Amino acid sequence: MKILKQIEWDMGHRVMNHVSKCRNLHGHRYKAEICLEGNLIDINGDSSEGMVMDFEAIKRIAVEYIQDILDHGFMIWEKDKLLMDFFKKNKDLKHIVVPFVPTSERIAAWIFSELDTRFKDIYKTGLKLHSIKLWETPTSVALCNRSDIKNGTI
Repeated sequence: MKILKQIEWDMGHRVMNHVSKCRNLHGHRYKAEICLEGNLIDINGDSSEGMVMDFEAIKRIAVEYIQDILDHGFMIWEKDKLLMDFFKKNKDLKHIVVPFVPTSERIAAWIFSELDTRFKDIYKTGLKLHSIKLWETPTSVALCNRSDIKNGTI
């Protein structure tokens, strides 16, 4: 069975080599949908009995490892010299340096990689991360599945 949990955060970025306006500094209200897959927990009397995973437990992990790190920060590609120099001089401004161009596709893959081991078979029910769906805008979405990670998306 599959279950879904969503989290949201605000974050800035730029796509340095883009030919359009996305090369400029800008931000989005991101929304990530975390899809987990597994069998139902069947431990008699357990508070999570009958669930794939408690939604509150999913939220705690997603907030700690994604939302708290990214919210109101600026994601920078490590090869973006202009922004790397700026943030070296302004260390008090929240920023996240990544080894990839911060497109929606690569951010979704990064989130998948960050969360994958945190959900892996916690309850011995075959629980695993199935996919990450990332909204950059209400009409623009990137979907990252396990096969994308295996194929070297990030």
